Amino acid sequence: MAGIPLRLAHCRENPYQLLTHSLRDPEPEKLIRHEVQRQLDLVASIGSSVSDNRLKLTIPPPALQRVKSLLSELGLDRNRPWLVIHPGATAPSRRYSPESFAAVAEKLSETAGMQILFTGTEPEQALVTVIREKARSQTYSLVGQLNLGELTALLSLAPVLISNNTGPVHIAAAVGTPVVDLYALTNPQHTPWGIPCKILFHDVPCRICYKSICPEGHYNCLRLLEPETVVSATLELLETTQTNPGAAANYQPLLVS
Repeated sequence: MAGIPLRLAHCRENPYQLLTHSLRDPEPEKLIRHEVQRQLDLVASIGSSVSDNRLKLTIPPPALQRVKSLLSELGLDRNRPWLVIHPGATAPSRRYSPESFAAVAEKLSETAGMQILFTGTEPEQALVTVIREKARSQTYSLVGQLNLGELTALLSLAPVLISNNTGPVHIAAAVGTPVVDLYALTNPQHTPWGIPCKILFHDVPCRICYKSICPEGHYNCLRLLEPETVVSATLELLETTQTNPGAAANYQPLLVS
């Protein structure tokens, strides 16, 4: 309807008139690729390529200035150790528990002296409030206060992001911020692309279910991930990236458990 002459996609069924070009989707039966590589391969099928496959986002200068002002108003000192935690996710299967997030925040605050800043959308206010109450430590929140450009600006400043596998992970990747990704094993293709990261999960036999709600009902791929593991991975990633700022990205698909 928009008059786009070339329309291509991976396809599992008859695309009818929606597409001009389609590729039979071989995943996950024959192979598994990262989603970025999957889409690059798709456009390569018609002869297109890129010279730089990194994700990139442009940060609006007013957004960066507002975020710096908000951090100052909160009393967060960027000259001291700090990080961002994004505890929300649309799919229940991709959510680390509030109790576990609280334990992570408390341990990082009390034992490592980290300033913890929470982000999220307005509907996630209640979730973050519960986590902050359970953490029993001083934390900060910009939940419901940032638009997309401002969230991007914030993540560009953050030394590291701890998050479920959800949108801010990929925003962080697009601005070069290291990520500790609490990665539910629903889909192996959406790990952080091209940045230093730790991909954490508890391995389960029902992995790669592609479900938003755990079909087994136990959510063990995240529920059994210990907060101590998250804390250790975070401190290790911070040490690695701060002592070697030019470290090459260590993206590996689901090899850290």
